[in-house]
Amino acid sequence: MHVALLSPAWSPKQNPNGIVTYVHWMREGLRQEGHRVSVFTAALDAPEDGVYLVQSSVLHRARGWLESKLHGPRYFPLFRWGNACANALLRVHRRDPIDVIEMEESFGWVADVARGTAVPTVVKLHGPAFMSLVDEEQGTLFGQVKIAQEGKALRRMAVITSPARRTLDETVERYALAPAVSRHIVNPLTLPPSAPLWRLDACDRKTILFVGRFDKRKGGDLVLQAFAQLLERDPDLTLIFVGPDAGIATEDGRTLHFDEYRRSLFPADAAARVDFRGKLAPDEIYGLRARALVTLIASRWENQSYTALEAMLQGCPVVSSSAGGQPEIVRDGATGLLSKIGSADDLARNVQSLLDHPERAAALGRNAREYALAQHAPASVVRETLEVYDAAISIAKRRRTP
Repeated sequence: MHVALLSPAWSPKQNPNGIVTYVHWMREGLRQEGHRVSVFTAALDAPEDGVYLVQSSVLHRARGWLESKLHGPRYFPLFRWGNACANALLRVHRRDPIDVIEMEESFGWVADVARGTAVPTVVKLHGPAFMSLVDEEQGTLFGQVKIAQEGKALRRMAVITSPARRTLDETVERYALAPAVSRHIVNPLTLPPSAPLWRLDACDRKTILFVGRFDKRKGGDLVLQAFAQLLERDPDLTLIFVGPDAGIATEDGRTLHFDEYRRSLFPADAAARVDFRGKLAPDEIYGLRARALVTLIASRWENQSYTALEAMLQGCPVVSSSAGGQPEIVRDGATGLLSKIGSADDLARNVQSLLDHPERAAALGRNAREYALAQHAPASVVRETLEVYDAAISIAKRRRTP
């Protein structure tokens, strides 16, 4: 089978993104099963066999410019990018027929791809806008159009999957969908040989790790607020913060970046306990997870967090918010601890409980690793996904037959 997967960027090492990570592990798993995989992406770091850069044609850009003049907002051409994807897929399909396409729901591009290629297409829910846009984002014109366009596209799709059961159920209900196939299939992952496993006797019991953007969706502000509380009890703690600085929007329209936000919360001596690393390579992050006593996830929304799953697979104790599909993988008191969404107080309490009881942290880490190994192995995820691909191909054949 020749499978086409769409990814927002490539390569995985340079683009710490959940969809990129998913495409990476799916490609690896499909190849191990003997299938051919082509990846189509909007941003390519370096040429690679089987990876194709999607570029808008001159006509596409001209139409986008005209629409922006007629309809106002400059971002509307973004919603037409699915046509560029369809054209890129067709160029490959004509010389090497593609059996099935899998891609995300974002911006409604999937409907343009399905219509423009006539190739069986599976949509994987990675973050529907009605769930993933936080606070004021949903009320903007951009947010409203994105939500509407995604719903319009999903109503055209016969096959929909999602890594989180909650995401699938709420999306079907929100848009009154009736797909021929809707299936909950978890995200796949494994660890490279270089990734160390977490051990209580090897970690630093005074270190907490956060991996994620400094923005509102990933809860970077909540992480700093929670750490400020933890420092009041133990001034020798260290927070390692890994991720790009996207900033926090304020009510007066400003953007607070990491350093300014840190200064607003901590006196100079305490601010030094926050070790901001910025963007790091995966191998560096694996090492930091093994070093920290606790890995923290503070998102206001998550579908199925690879940040959490990677930590769990390493056997790291995890404290997570209960956002989105997180409770499906971080089972409170079993594979980690769950905190209320948006509550720095609750995050601080849960982290403190593991600082106070490291043996409990170790037990949660062991359980988390066992869960991730059993439920998220690429081989089993790929087998389930291939069943869905076969169903999509059969549905397309029946629809073409008079």
